[in-house]
Amino acid sequence: MFNDYLPLRYLSRLLPVLIVTLSCCLYATAQQQVIIKGKVGNTKGEPLVGASITIKGTSTGVLSDMKGEFSIACTSSDILIFTYSGFGPQERPVSGTTAWSIVLEEAQSVLSEVVVAALGIQRQARGLTYATQKVAGTELTKVPQTNMINALSGKVAGMTISRSAAGLGGSAKVLLRGSKSAAGSNQPLYVIDGVPLTNFTRESANASFSMADQGDGISNLNPDDIESMSVLKGASAASLYGSQAANGVILITTKKGKAGVSKIDVSSGLTVDAVAYTPKLQHHYGQTAPGSPESWGAPVSTSYDNVSDFFQKGNTWINSVGFSSGTEKMQTYLSYANTSAKGIVEGNTMGRHNFNFRQSAQFLNNKLKLEGNLNMITQTVNNNPVFGFQSGPLFGLYTFPRGQDMSPYKKDFEVLDPVRNLYVQNWPFITADNQNPYWVINRNLYKNKRFRTVTNITARYDITEWMNIQLRGNMDRTNDYNTAKYYVGTAAVYAGLNGRYNVSDITTTQLYGDALLNINKNFNDIQLTAILGSSITDSRNAGESLGSNEMYIPNVFTIQNMSRGVGTSFGAVSAQHQQLQAVFGNISLSYKNWLYMDVTGRNDWSSNLSYTPNGSYFYPSGGLTVLLDQLLNLPQSINLLKIRGSYAVVGNTVPIYVTNPINYLTGVGDITFNNTAPFTDLKPEKTRSLELGAEFRLLQNRLSGDVTWYKTNSINQFFSVAVPPGTGYSRRFINGGDIQNSGVEASLNFRSVSGRNFSWNTGLNFGRNKNVIRKLTEEVDQFVLSDDINNYSSILKVGGSYGDIYAQVLSRDEKTGQVFINDDGTPVVQGGARQLVGNANPDFRLGWNNSISYKWISLDFLVDGSFGGEVMSLTEQILDGYGASAASGKARDEGGLTVDGIRLSDNAAVAKVDAEKWYKTVGGRQHVTGEYMYDATTVRVREVSLGFTLPKSFLTGDFIKGIRFSLIGRNLVYLYKKAPYDPELTYSTGNGYSGIDVFGLPATRSFGGSLNVSF
Repeated sequence: MFNDYLPLRYLSRLLPVLIVTLSCCLYATAQQQVIIKGKVGNTKGEPLVGASITIKGTSTGVLSDMKGEFSIACTSSDILIFTYSGFGPQERPVSGTTAWSIVLEEAQSVLSEVVVAALGIQRQARGLTYATQKVAGTELTKVPQTNMINALSGKVAGMTISRSAAGLGGSAKVLLRGSKSAAGSNQPLYVIDGVPLTNFTRESANASFSMADQGDGISNLNPDDIESMSVLKGASAASLYGSQAANGVILITTKKGKAGVSKIDVSSGLTVDAVAYTPKLQHHYGQTAPGSPESWGAPVSTSYDNVSDFFQKGNTWINSVGFSSGTEKMQTYLSYANTSAKGIVEGNTMGRHNFNFRQSAQFLNNKLKLEGNLNMITQTVNNNPVFGFQSGPLFGLYTFPRGQDMSPYKKDFEVLDPVRNLYVQNWPFITADNQNPYWVINRNLYKNKRFRTVTNITARYDITEWMNIQLRGNMDRTNDYNTAKYYVGTAAVYAGLNGRYNVSDITTTQLYGDALLNINKNFNDIQLTAILGSSITDSRNAGESLGSNEMYIPNVFTIQNMSRGVGTSFGAVSAQHQQLQAVFGNISLSYKNWLYMDVTGRNDWSSNLSYTPNGSYFYPSGGLTVLLDQLLNLPQSINLLKIRGSYAVVGNTVPIYVTNPINYLTGVGDITFNNTAPFTDLKPEKTRSLELGAEFRLLQNRLSGDVTWYKTNSINQFFSVAVPPGTGYSRRFINGGDIQNSGVEASLNFRSVSGRNFSWNTGLNFGRNKNVIRKLTEEVDQFVLSDDINNYSSILKVGGSYGDIYAQVLSRDEKTGQVFINDDGTPVVQGGARQLVGNANPDFRLGWNNSISYKWISLDFLVDGSFGGEVMSLTEQILDGYGASAASGKARDEGGLTVDGIRLSDNAAVAKVDAEKWYKTVGGRQHVTGEYMYDATTVRVREVSLGFTLPKSFLTGDFIKGIRFSLIGRNLVYLYKKAPYDPELTYSTGNGYSGIDVFGLPATRSFGGSLNVSF
């Protein structure tokens, strides 16, 4: 593996040294400095205020003042680029003339702006009939992260991102316009340069007992390779991708070489991660009794900060170098990036190497264009902490009896067992839940190795000036090799007598190919753009998994040392092969540049629907856009006024192997017999989407806005139900349901220029989504996403919402809401079914992004908030039950917990309840989880970047084009937070465990710096 290749390890550490060395060469090649002065105006002779004048290949530049005038220092070999929103750009070489008059021509009132739409095809922004939002690649690299998709938080209207509580290498849960599918995935499709990306998530979950997250596909990419992202939020925008894109699409456009430009970009970023919040613990009351793990004892005078001593400062170091060059005939882009990270828990590290090569060429008088891309990724994550009630280090850390010093168990986390002559765990409370945290991180060892190759080739031939044909093929192959070692001394349920060893080797391969016929032709006042195509996606998943807690020789972690007893399982990972074939077409018409119409149709054939009459399914879409500024005679201050509407139907195929379930092998020669009836009339899910929107640009395009209203209904949901005895089966599948999402997305951006060399770009984005379960089926009155033994459920019910949390609650008076109290002073727990206690989804999200620059200094910051929603903390519940929480200590300080209660025997009012009786009833595991719901509203300073671009006058040589240094920070300040943990962290990125905290790693704050050098 590349991670273990010694020269590459040294290269990753030498990159910063190389950057500094190259920077010292800036005086080596001196050239004549010149001062260029001039004026920028339009064809009417009017000055353009705030026009951008930059030196090509660098970030050095100035803005024109209130008179359109400018002055910039450069060298005689430089090229100046003049740009202004709504006008065509100009490039002018510096050739000795120092007084310039630049005239920029209007570019159709900025309506010629091009965006990347479905299938990687470029479309004019003005003609789109659906909502899309573009994010520059620089937004992903301002504050580097190990999973780049987290950098989109707060920057896209209508997008909700939840981060895994696993820490380094963890997955991200991304939702666009809410959850739509009961049994399928709700995450968007990721597309790179027109080709779908495999974004699998490797989660290993045992309900709330343990969760191991081995990362997702999107986290492997190098953000420095990305030019831009386009977020297609609705079904209309994503309809050409079919059932893969029922939840929206995130289009990623990567960098490539450009004709006439040769450059090298080197970047290095280092951030230090510190724990932001840990649970609040009490320090007044000690251990209940010798040998007890609880803290309901007498007052203590000594306090130990065992929690802070456990966590360390983490860091993330990302180094990247990219080379691009090109001629009119051939363009090249080559990059290498190294990520080296250390987590906040000792022993948790991550190393990643990214190699990217992209080559483009033109032949046959530029009629034939060939492009190839190779991306190789290798990643190793060591000891990513397991979280949940069991197997992780935090249960034992947080519940350790107050007033006790953990340092002896840190220094001597293992002791010699004289009988077996083996070192075993040193801990007084060993259970499946409660283990020495230092033993866990040193003797429960995990390693996840990933090697990924993504390669594609594209050929396009121009048949005529208005017609071309394109062929494209792609392979995305990922191999994950994971091991887990549990030493003797770990809780017996996990390690047995001689330790436990698990190993898995899983390979996921996706092959994709498509053929497109593109037409773009004018017929007088009508412009026609058409696409006719076909695609095939073939996915395979196979491998082996072995595990044993019956080892012949203690602590020897090899396959040969596994016994053949009942504690050992050998078996192939369920080999999965699925294929999706499609034909599709799109016709876009524009009339006199003010009326645009889109019609799309796609038909899919899914292998997952084999054995049913519904293997083929069709879905259409249509949209209309009117540019009122082109149709009507509006004031000159209105640069764009657009209204649009669209309707679409998009499918979503069903899980693999449910139409004809079969028996399968498990263990060593064991057969598991199928107990699910075949589903031969299964239908694919369908989402019907209606979208209306408006866009405007005012005041020479300085003020722009976009607002969208949408409504989606997802029908033919996929449910599992019990069947009567005697049929030979215990369960069967049915179709039904109607899950509705409706909401509003809005963005507002303003570009202010208040003088020479100063600019301020600010933008707000808003998203609100309301989810309603309108219908299930006659046979199903509820659908359970998760039903955890620890009194947590996520259930879909008619009239409810996706993400509803059900829990056990206390018994209360229906009229007054007072808690019923037993005669012994304990609260009464309500029996029967769990009750609805909240929903994890926010009412709305708001983000405020800013970029301020003055001369060579810039300040970027993002403030975003999630408002509304409720989350559950089972961590707090355990700490209350153990008497370790600050709340339990405060109640004892005050002589009992203040309540509004009624005693059952005599209906007498109860003002206080003994703290131990209360918290041992509601707290602890499998108790009253409904008492542990918290407001999920959170407002934070998400990102800050203070940058310094070295003025061109300092760079007397031509070798270095630009140097920029930035001080960066992420998640710096919580302006508002009521929950005892960061509600953005999620236990699982799947459907069933949203809004729950079970001993996940705490949120972190990041501080650091980055250096960017262009040559």
